[in-house]
Amino acid sequence: MPDALIAGADEVKTLAGRMMNTTPPISRDFAPLEAVEAALDWWREAGVDTAFHDEPESWLKQPEAEQAVTAPKPKLPPAPVRSTPLERALAPDEADKQIGGPRDTWPNDLTKLREWWMTEPSLSPGALDTRLPPRGAAGARLLVLVGQPERDDGESLLSGGAGHMLTAILRAMGIGEHEAYLASALPAPMALPEWDRLAARGLGDVTCHHIAIAAPQRVLVFGRAMAPLFGAPPDAARTPFLLDCGGTNMPFLLAPELAELARSAGRRQRFWQSWLDWTR
Repeated sequence: MPDALIAGADEVKTLAGRMMNTTPPISRDFAPLEAVEAALDWWREAGVDTAFHDEPESWLKQPEAEQAVTAPKPKLPPAPVRSTPLERALAPDEADKQIGGPRDTWPNDLTKLREWWMTEPSLSPGALDTRLPPRGAAGARLLVLVGQPERDDGESLLSGGAGHMLTAILRAMGIGEHEAYLASALPAPMALPEWDRLAARGLGDVTCHHIAIAAPQRVLVFGRAMAPLFGAPPDAARTPFLLDCGGTNMPFLLAPELAELARSAGRRQRFWQSWLDWTR
């Protein structure tokens, strides 16, 4: 059969008997730009409007080289000044400085004393935000003195577990909380305070000055270890005594710490008997 009568591989015979190509011929009349735009339109209609790459690419404009600013190198801290052993031996010890500073700077009313109590550096080492002020009014029936704020105290002195014990004691004594003045010898907690050394540095004088301004009827001290602040050894401070505070003889009673009373029924009984004998 002549080759002219054999249909091409890409041709089909229609019902009308005519031969038609299944693959339309590619027109050579499209400009390159029109071809690119047509391809992009096709992809947009297919729902693809973003190009993806395997490597990450920043969409933010990068600063030009002449506009880039280089951060200055951090300055090194000054080298510590090394002292000789002789200089360290002759330097004043911060722990031996007088507590409270010059006596003529001490406040003479409770309002100023509370401010001074929270800001005077020599009263207690460490951060100021760990301090707690005393609370109560002048002329109270009873001034309760503890060594320092407890670790579980919140925003006020004796508001934790020891404070709950004190509340029960005051209730048994028939003393309302508004009739008691609550204070501490130190404004902030201190690990194992050496009361004799603190007394030698003037903490006893500061405490007596505080008590004189508060002017209570009686002073109850929870913590016999604080006896050196009042000029008495701990073993000799088991009986009531009078102490001159600002020209007034204040009646004092030293008792075990509140935590010790909470742990021992025997100590509570002996303390209560001492209280009854003292207040008859």
